[in-house]
Parts: sequence; structure tokens; C-alpha cells
Amino acid sequence: MSALLTDLLADPALRLRPLTSHCHEGPRAISWVATTELPDPLPFLRAGELMLTTGMLERSPREWDVLLRRLAALPVAGLGFGTGLVHQEVPKDVVERAEHAGLALFGSPVEVPFVQISRWVADRVFAERYAQVRRTADVQDTLLRELLSGRGLPGLLRRLHGHLDAGAVSVTAPDGRLLARHPATPEGPASGTPGTPGTPITVDGAPVARLATERATARQDLLSFAASVLGLEVARQQAVLTGRRELLGQVVEDVVHRAVPDAEARRRLAAHGIDPAAPHAVVLARVPAGPARLRALPWTLGPLLDRGGDVLPTALVEDSVAVFVPEGVDADATAHTVLERLRATGPGVRVGVGARRPGVAGLRLGWFEARQAGSTGAGVRTAAPLSLTGLLLGNLDLPLRELSDTVLAPLLRYDAEHGGELLRTLRTYLAHDARPAPTAEALTLHRNSLRHRLRRIEGLTGRSLDRLDDRMELWLALHAREADGEATG
Repeated sequence: MSALLTDLLADPALRLRPLTSHCHEGPRAISWVATTELPDPLPFLRAGELMLTTGMLERSPREWDVLLRRLAALPVAGLGFGTGLVHQEVPKDVVERAEHAGLALFGSPVEVPFVQISRWVADRVFAERYAQVRRTADVQDTLLRELLSGRGLPGLLRRLHGHLDAGAVSVTAPDGRLLARHPATPEGPASGTPGTPGTPITVDGAPVARLATERATARQDLLSFAASVLGLEVARQQAVLTGRRELLGQVVEDVVHRAVPDAEARRRLAAHGIDPAAPHAVVLARVPAGPARLRALPWTLGPLLDRGGDVLPTALVEDSVAVFVPEGVDADATAHTVLERLRATGPGVRVGVGARRPGVAGLRLGWFEARQAGSTGAGVRTAAPLSLTGLLLGNLDLPLRELSDTVLAPLLRYDAEHGGELLRTLRTYLAHDARPAPTAEALTLHRNSLRHRLRRIEGLTGRSLDRLDDRMELWLALHAREADGEATG
């Protein structure tokens, strides 16, 4: 219950005497009690407080008038004037000026100490605050139970809408897309926009969505609690979804590496919703942010909020996401959707799209096609017909990057120490089929200078550019470096 001035004055145990008509004007809530004899107590008072004084300090009529008007303007809940110590009765001019100022003034007899009044107020203030905390805890418990029940997010938004009285309650993605709303408009839950900035829903410190209301609400505490609970629920569902994706990822790795017979591969793929007999396109995305962020940060928020799985079979393999697209679904549109979602993990996402083929062998080939296409640059890249080079560079079992590091290390060191362009020269020379004239022209270089560079390349690498085997080794090393995302000069 609230601490009201009318209830305070009506308590017979306190024997307080209302002295102005303003003591009975509507409910005046008392937030706290301040006992003071200061010449100017206003800097230490807040609106809604009850001021108690014995009038110990002598004040002129003008000083009383100024003080009473300032107290009424603050406004305080009322002024209690203690009698029996300094003043036997409240001075009449003080009563008249308080009446004129619009201040609730009452007398307090010496037999009732101010501390008794303070305790009366404190008991009710604490009781009211406890009741508020209890009501808030009950509402929070209701919201939590609603979310964890089978009703999930729709149930939580419905309950939240009933408690906030702030219009529709919405959950939106960082890009502004509406993910959920209550109540849904006639056009469906995807229509309409939230009217307030809202409260961020975070996972692992990163904002993944916003919880907003149509109108401003005084119950920001409930909105913040609901956002926190939603963040925990999204993180929990993300862990479940990540587990499913990693299980499929293990199957995909076995298929790609031929670790299991094709019959076993077909059985395991079917268990994860992939019909190996039907044609599938492989969309393969690589995330520079690394595996940890890929697994922790929700980049498909819809399935998490709906407590559902991925719309299309999705696998996690190290720092890559593989989506298997059946017939009837646009693989290119899927690739762009994957790109947009994965951009939440950081820049530089590479997405490759392989051709649609049936069978386990078709999936394996599509994987390498998509991997080769994605290695050509950021964004979405559609695979060209797979070449022998692509198969070699896409084979995860071959230590091509190690070969590249070993073979090209002397050239990299030389270029770094001397500001040279041996790596670029080698790349251009091999790209022009080891022909000096077009190589020199492409590099804007004299032929003698080109010959000098080529001899230095041979000396540093220990390979002869006249031998086909050595040229092939250098060529593979350069392409392995490119496929791994490194610049070649």
C-alpha cells in the first residue's frame, strides 16, 4: 500500500492535526520523510517528501512566506510542524501563509516524536516497494514460463503485450526485418514496424535483434527482462542448432573424403534430410571470422525464434557453411541469402555455388566446385566446370598449402627484404605459358631484366623454369596460395 498524507493524518495513534484545507486535497503520496531545521532545506529535499520541523530557527514573516511557497512549488507532500518544544502552537501567520501558498500543513504534538511518523511512512513505503518487487517477480516468472512452454516466443510476446499496455510488441532483426509481432495485423505478423527504439537482444555480447513496443512504456524493467530472457533462449537454441549442423558436417566430411562407402554415405545423408538420389546444388560459404564465432553467433534467427531447424539441410565444417539445395529451390538466391546472413559474423564472406547433380558422387563433385568458385573472391561466385586444378586444390587431404609455403618462401623473403617483385614475375611468366616476350610486355619490363629475375627465381627456389615438372610445382604452389586467400603479388 502507498504512504498517503490523508492516511497519515487519519491515524489516531499519531494525533496529527490538519491545519490547512490542502491536507484533504486528493491523494498526496509520501515518498520519504526529511526532518530538518536548516535555513534553506530545499537543496536537500525531493518532490513527494514529507518535511518535518520544530520551527527552531527564527524566521521573519517574509522568510516564512518564501520558504512555504518554495516547498509548495517543489512540491513536498506536506509540512509537519512540531509543537510543544519551541512553539506551543503553530504560529497563525505560518498557517495563513501555508494556506495561501497551497501547502498541506499539519501540527504534530511533542508526545509523538518525529521518528514515529518516519517509521509509519517507512513501513508503508517498504511494503509498497516489496509489493512492486513481488508483482514484477510474478510477471517475470510468467514470461519465463511462457517462453519455455510450447508457446515459445509468440506466447511471451502475447503476455508482454498484456502487461505493458504499450501497443504491439515486436522483435526485429538488425537489418529492420520484422521477425515476430503481437498482436498480428490483418495482413499478417510481417506487417507493421515498431514505434520505439526498443531494447537490444544480445548473444555473446553481440546484438542479434531488438525487442520494441508500439508506444513508450513505463515498464522498461519488464522489457529489459524479456530481452535478456530472449537472448538466453536464442543462445540455447543456437547451441542446439549448431549441434545438428555439426553432426551433418561430420557426415559431409566423410562423404567428401570418401571415408565411408557410398551405400553408408547415402544412408547417413538420408538421415539428415538429404535424398542422395535427387539432384542437389551445393552452396558453400567460408567465414573469415573463424569457427568459434560461426557457431556462437546466431545468423539464422528465424529458426531459433521458431524453435525449428534449418529450412534447407545445413552443415558446419570448420570455418565453412554448406547448404544443400534441392530441385525447385533457387540455388543462387539461397547463396545470396546465406551471404547476407553470414555478414553478421564479419566482412569478407566467400560463397561458392556448385552445379546441381544427383548421387553421392554428385554431392562430392558439387562440394569441390563450390569450394573452387568461392576461392576466387568475396561475395557469391558460381562455379565454372570443375577442372583438374580445382580438384587438386579442393582436395582437403593434399598438403598443397604446405607445399606452397615451402616452395615460395625464398621468393616471399626476397620480395619482403628487397622490395622486389619476384612472386609477381613468376605468376605472370607462368600465366603467359612461359613465353618471355608477352611476359615482359605485361610487366612493362625489358627482356634482359626479365631474364635476370627468372634466373634469380631459379636460384632461390632450386627449380628450373625449363623443366615441365618444376614449372608445374611452382604453378601449383601459386594456385594453392590463391585458393587459400593469399595475394600473390
